[in-house]
Amino acid sequence: MLAAATRPVWHDAVAVAETHAGWQVQHAPSSIDVDVAIIGGGLSGLWTAYYLSSLLPAASIAVVEARRVGFGASGRNGGWCSGFFPLTPSELAEQFGAQAGLAAYHESFRTLDEIERVLTAERIDCAWHRGGTIQSASTALQAERLQALVAAQHAAGLTATDLQWLPAARVGEHLRLAETHGAVYSPHCATVNPFALVLGLTRVLRDRGVRIFEESAVHSMIDGVVSHAHGSLRANLVVHATEGYSNSFAQTKRRLAPLYSLMVATEPLSDAVVSQLGWHGRATFNDGGQMIIYAQLTADRRIAFGGRGAPYHFASRIEERFDIDDPTHQRIVASIAKHFPAAAGARITHRWGGPLGVPRDWTPSVTIDRRAKYARLGGYVGDGVAATNLFARMLVDAWHERGTALARLPFVQHASPKWEVEPFRFIGINALLKLSDSIDRYEARRGKPPRVRTKIFESLL
Repeated sequence: MLAAATRPVWHDAVAVAETHAGWQVQHAPSSIDVDVAIIGGGLSGLWTAYYLSSLLPAASIAVVEARRVGFGASGRNGGWCSGFFPLTPSELAEQFGAQAGLAAYHESFRTLDEIERVLTAERIDCAWHRGGTIQSASTALQAERLQALVAAQHAAGLTATDLQWLPAARVGEHLRLAETHGAVYSPHCATVNPFALVLGLTRVLRDRGVRIFEESAVHSMIDGVVSHAHGSLRANLVVHATEGYSNSFAQTKRRLAPLYSLMVATEPLSDAVVSQLGWHGRATFNDGGQMIIYAQLTADRRIAFGGRGAPYHFASRIEERFDIDDPTHQRIVASIAKHFPAAAGARITHRWGGPLGVPRDWTPSVTIDRRAKYARLGGYVGDGVAATNLFARMLVDAWHERGTALARLPFVQHASPKWEVEPFRFIGINALLKLSDSIDRYEARRGKPPRVRTKIFESLL
């Protein structure tokens, strides 16, 4: 593992290399006026530019990125395109009402069809594959919880077509795991090379005349005036789409905590290993523990495996050295051996990481402020590959008052509470991370939850 390349495996794909050929970086000019300025060159910003340019082909649109497009989570995530939010339908129902929560999920599930439509129409090659997803119970206690979860979501309005419980004997239809006590299966998940998706969208936008300014860090956004490293620009609408990198801006101070998620990728697996794993449909995988882990089998048959658990850094600091954390990466490698013993000997060729944006109530949102010529989207808690598309369409419809079902979704104008001030934020978030791991280990040993730790954990959420 220590000899692995410290960059996302997605950057090495043929589609990425072909798209990058002849790519010229353009800095933002010292002074320019545009109709729309989009701050952030990730999927939120690019999808917003895509739908705005579709609705208003004559509009002048600029995307302003501090580094290169896809530098953040959009170019280094786990490659899941999931129709699920960080909150379940029943949790959304508690917050917004049953009808609104279910409507949000139906739109999210349909988003996979919309993304597939765009990929086909725009000829974007990003290894798109719809194989569904498996959440396996590694213990009997996890099986009880996951079955209760399925029952609660069916009560909230999902059907067995959306989400179903598979007994242990049927899990092998999708994937052979070292140990399973059953699993939840849903078809509403695809896999993708996210960096190839970013570059494909960027190509389409450039062809449409959208200006992409890179290496142009933005310092402030005030009443339509954007101050950046090379000067300033003025816009009738400024769209704020910086996700995990948002804490330095006045509008999003303490709105999103940057939590680090880390990943590794194996070498391409042999036919024999893939056969032993039975991973022929390439459903994505995670388990029912408190500490989040996630994996997929890539188009070139690598296991790309990720997990949370890297420490949160005081005052929401983000530094490139935080992308690599040996203890966390070692735990991820150990998880590959634990769940997929047939791949335990596979060489680790890549390891990487990065921050994702987490609102205090785990609820993503769209903010519209016409007086300030400002709109914002984000807060996906790591479930953003599909949500970026949905929320971009939501923002465009809400800003232009189109009166669509998207503009009426409950995320529009939802205001998450701010995170606690330091040092309480630092103490609380890192306590949650440690408790997640501690609870999982206790449950695996004892077969029951630790009551005190679980109560503390739930109180911190």
